Amino acid sequence: MSEKEEKLIVRKGTLNLRRKYGRTKQINIVERDAFIPRKLEKNLKEEILNRKSILATDIALKYDIRVSTVKLLFKQYEEEGLIKLLDPSLKLKIYVPVSK
Repeated sequence: MSEKEEKLIVRKGTLNLRRKYGRTKQINIVERDAFIPRKLEKNLKEEILNRKSILATDIALKYDIRVSTVKLLFKQYEEEGLIKLLDPSLKLKIYVPVSK
């Protein structure tokens, strides 16, 4: 892959929505990349293994990656045996690193 393909795509924009009585509301729109660059994936792996608990939204917000992409990465790490799901009955998926 070339250097251009390894860059993260993060586009930020604001929309002005019209409300009642002449008021407006601004909404921030962020379009994040659907793929994780290899350089960033190494840093992610180190950070995930050093944390006590991991949430997909925390990682996605910190590195400007889609939450769905982080969930796929967590599923891959879970199959490799690097992390495990804390409690499957919880609605919020909390992962913890596997201590060896």
